[in-house]
Amino acid sequence: MYKNLVSVLVLFFAFLSCSFSSQKDLEGGVLWEISGNGLEKPSYLLGTWHGTFDILYSYVDSIPGFQKAFDTCTQYVGEAENIDNMEEFMSSFDPKLPRDTSYTNLLDEPEYSFLDSVLVSRMNVPLDKMYLKPAFLALVLSQMEEQAKLVKAGYSQGQIDSMRTQVMDVVLYTSAKDKQYNVLGLETIKEQLDMLFPEGNLKEEASQLIIALRDQKVQTLLIDELHSAYRSQDINRIVDCEKKIRSAFQDEPLYSKEYDDFLEKMIDQRNRDWVQKLPGLIKDNPTFIAVGVRHLPGKNGVICLLREKGYRVEAFR
Repeated sequence: MYKNLVSVLVLFFAFLSCSFSSQKDLEGGVLWEISGNGLEKPSYLLGTWHGTFDILYSYVDSIPGFQKAFDTCTQYVGEAENIDNMEEFMSSFDPKLPRDTSYTNLLDEPEYSFLDSVLVSRMNVPLDKMYLKPAFLALVLSQMEEQAKLVKAGYSQGQIDSMRTQVMDVVLYTSAKDKQYNVLGLETIKEQLDMLFPEGNLKEEASQLIIALRDQKVQTLLIDELHSAYRSQDINRIVDCEKKIRSAFQDEPLYSKEYDDFLEKMIDQRNRDWVQKLPGLIKDNPTFIAVGVRHLPGKNGVICLLREKGYRVEAFR
């Protein structure tokens, strides 16, 4: 199971991280040049797509200026370091519920009945036989949903397996290694996994899973719209989609203060942490930085935070 989860782990961040403070003060696409503030050579910032397998690494060929920017750098910085060792790190996480816990302890009767029907329908497994923690179960269901979507679209299993190796961030990482760039990460894999699978309240985790499954059709439509916005390479259209996603679920418990705090940690706080590290990384080496596109815009986005530090950050073509 871990081997399959590795390729989905990058995708899962996108579905969790669906909120940020947005400002329509940017004119540009998904590739930006960083200069000034003492830099002898520019660095570049790419907002990547890791939401679904609809957009894979080959899409970068359609991003104006991508190859020029990538080839002029000597260093690569992604969200996480050593992602080729992710399977090893994943194996250290126990996906199973504690022995004294079952879903009868985590859900009320209507929620239990709903999740049971979902699992029987999609996995042919009743809920009383399910021992995965809610976050891991969400990951498996997300993978199955994506698989079903691709099969319905006519892709063979071989093609789908190939897609799993072509996630944009992963191929950028391996391409940089092939070019013998200095390859670094803004976070460790352990830090990312701790965010995905925190030692927290399993009952809240299960409730969030129920909400996500009940709203799945609406979420799928909105994610498809976000997918279209990314293909347009218009950063403001991406901002508009994010606002629409948030407003669609504003009244759900998923957007309680506790969950807002979680999203602040997943997006805004990570952006602030990254921008503290980036000046030292780009000072002496022209660097290609690749992070999820949702981290770029907004008053707490990477673009704005770098500008506040005195850098010129401009759309690159």
